[in-house]
Amino acid sequence: TEGTSEKDIFNFGKIWIFILCIMWASASFSGTIAVGTSLAAMTLASLVASAIMLSASFSKDQVKYNKEAILERVRAKYGDNLDYVRGLFIVTMSPFLILYLLLSMINQLVRRVGVNPCSRPSSNPQDPDQTAGIFTVRTRKHLAKIKRWDRANVFTIAVYWGIGYMVLQVLCAQLTIVFLSWIIERTAKFGLYTVTGIMMVIGLVMFLLPPVPGLPVYFAFGIVLSAQGNESLGWAGSVCYATGASLIVKMCAGAIQQKIIGQSLSQYVAVRQFVSVNSTMMRAMKLVVGTKGITVPKVAILMGGPDWPTYVLPGIMRLSLFPIMIGSIPIAFLIFPTCLTGALLYMASLETDTGNPVYPWVGTVATITASITAMVQFGSMIIAAYYLENAADKRKDEVDAMEIDQEVKEADDRDEHLRKCYQTATQWRAIPFWVKSILVLSLGCITASCYMVQFFPSMCFVEHTLTDSVSENLNDNPMNIFLPLGWTSIGFFCASCFLITAFSSWGKKEAKRLAEYTNALPILDKEQPEDELT
Repeated sequence: TEGTSEKDIFNFGKIWIFILCIMWASASFSGTIAVGTSLAAMTLASLVASAIMLSASFSKDQVKYNKEAILERVRAKYGDNLDYVRGLFIVTMSPFLILYLLLSMINQLVRRVGVNPCSRPSSNPQDPDQTAGIFTVRTRKHLAKIKRWDRANVFTIAVYWGIGYMVLQVLCAQLTIVFLSWIIERTAKFGLYTVTGIMMVIGLVMFLLPPVPGLPVYFAFGIVLSAQGNESLGWAGSVCYATGASLIVKMCAGAIQQKIIGQSLSQYVAVRQFVSVNSTMMRAMKLVVGTKGITVPKVAILMGGPDWPTYVLPGIMRLSLFPIMIGSIPIAFLIFPTCLTGALLYMASLETDTGNPVYPWVGTVATITASITAMVQFGSMIIAAYYLENAADKRKDEVDAMEIDQEVKEADDRDEHLRKCYQTATQWRAIPFWVKSILVLSLGCITASCYMVQFFPSMCFVEHTLTDSVSENLNDNPMNIFLPLGWTSIGFFCASCFLITAFSSWGKKEAKRLAEYTNALPILDKEQPEDELT
């Protein structure tokens, strides 16, 4: 039936996203372990094959119906947040969009000139292809849809997507690996308990830094403590020891993040307003995470969420500490394979007097354990997203019955007029050309920066892992990890940050100017009319 086929497509999409998350997670272990290319090739082949099978399963009419039904469901449920998806699409696909437009121009030119006998121009002057301008009719329809977006908002969000990617996945990830590898190198001559104390202090400090991910810290624990403790505890004992030490650090960091950082920040209305404590999703999170004991949704959120905000937010929402700590215990199932992978990496670096590896099999096992870590991490992230959405939908009465933060509501009401003025001032057709240029240039810079580090990593960064020596590989200078193209990408990143700040400052200034009038200009519709497409 039509409903069943639509459901099948949604289920397929969920599976596809899950597989892509695993693949991306495996690739994100740069600096810790190189996951085999065969895993990536197999995953891509599976995606292509499954997409072909799905396409072959439906007729043309079914595909058209399902497409319209799915789009309608997405608009109805996520209409207010679609600009975030559009922004992500723009920053990731901009070069391909430009290529698509060029190919459309060539196609239209060939069709009009009549070079190809199979595409001679129609003799009918009313033929849409004859009045479509420099692009084909299909391309012009696509452009019309884009022009109906709130383009300034979409482009701004696209820039922030790119900035977030560069900060979290490039700058913090690369420098974290360099720092941890330096710690591993410097603590090599100390005893087990001395190294344990040093690593626990360093790990605690790193967990308290918002951008630093937890996985490299667990890897470092696995490498350092296994190297120091394998003689006295054995390999298995040292891995368990590293897992226990990592869990203690994680729990201590979580308690500090919740009780000291989160609850201190909860005193400020601006902070509670910034994290949207009155939103449906935040209240659903409060409902799920505040549950006593250990439940699958609660553990999935605490395990799959980003380390810093996952524990600071319960503090801002003033949840009890003990239930959060109890729900954090199963994180050991994520820490153990991570520490095991770190220990295997150290074992892989050991050689005999003849230069042969002492444990030749550990490289393959390390790849497997790294993949397990990726599946646990991002599988829990997907499960967390599912249960949050499920709580927001199926437990709607409980969510709606939760008390509203009146101070935040009053602040939101006061800021609503200014927000509408900003939205009015930054409508695309109301923005001066020089301001548009700033925004577009910022988008171009961040897109170029992301593409450089994503597609040419070997030209941007020196290959450096946790087991490498900083003194030998980087000549005792952490900044040497950046190659010339890497510095170029950083330059584009900084330029984009400066330009988007300038654009936002202009928008806020214009919004304040509009807000001074009793009758501010009306907000222009986000869906721009098609007669603007001249």
